[in-house]
Amino acid sequence: MKKTGHIASFLGGALTALALAACLTTALAASGKVSYNFANVSVEGTRKITAGQDIVAANGQKIPGTILYTDAAGGKTNYLPIRTISELLGVEVGYDSASKTIQLGKQPAAAPETKPASGVPMNAKLGDKALIVSRGGTLLPDSDPKSYRGPEKLFIDKNGERRAEWKVGNEETICDLPAKEKLLATLVNGDYPKNSKGESYGNILLSEYVGYWPDLTHMAEYPPEGRPEGYIRDSELQKGGDALQGLSEEACPHEYTIPLYDAEGNVIGEYKGACGGHLDTSGMTMEEVKEAVKNAGQ
Repeated sequence: MKKTGHIASFLGGALTALALAACLTTALAASGKVSYNFANVSVEGTRKITAGQDIVAANGQKIPGTILYTDAAGGKTNYLPIRTISELLGVEVGYDSASKTIQLGKQPAAAPETKPASGVPMNAKLGDKALIVSRGGTLLPDSDPKSYRGPEKLFIDKNGERRAEWKVGNEETICDLPAKEKLLATLVNGDYPKNSKGESYGNILLSEYVGYWPDLTHMAEYPPEGRPEGYIRDSELQKGGDALQGLSEEACPHEYTIPLYDAEGNVIGEYKGACGGHLDTSGMTMEEVKEAVKNAGQ
């Protein structure tokens, strides 16, 4: 609990011979001599405490108005109760029992407690917002419950995909990936490198860490097809797969090809994609077909 005396302006320079003390401690009595109510006390020429008289504390008890301590070498030091100093000089005085601290003068106001908006997790996992924006991300309001996935605060990356803020620039995101150090070494200042056309290229396993998908996605070599190491464009991969959607098993070619590029975006070969298989819908009702398609996507 904190107790606070009255507040007024501090009158600097007065009572320079007096030391402040809250009470007579064992340190005072360790050696030397202690005397009470030995001195008068005046403030700017007006007597406030008379020698030989006690003063009345806030709780109504009489206490010494002044304390004189004479040390073993004969040196003398005058003390006053701290609340008396507060009243004489107009200085706020308080006591913080939690930290056992006597506080003189006006204390900074305690920061108000803030609570998250309704529906917002108490210990939300936020991220480096400045870094996210620098990578082309769009921030979502911290106060909007829809901006969270569980405890994770989300943002929209430059490709329009929702991602978790805390993962961007955080190596915990990739701590379980094989060849972690090798993957990190492909980045430039934590970001995908860019070719001469300004296109980013790299491994999509780093997309959570970087904060977006690269323009050119790295593909390892595949000797069975004679495919060299290179890169593909996600938009072309998506387009090739979409072209096969809805085709019957008989009509579907089951495969499609898209260009394979080097890091500069020059075509160096082909990448083969597949349709992903077909559902046998013969003898099924429309509702059964819809349910099968739904389950296949899970």
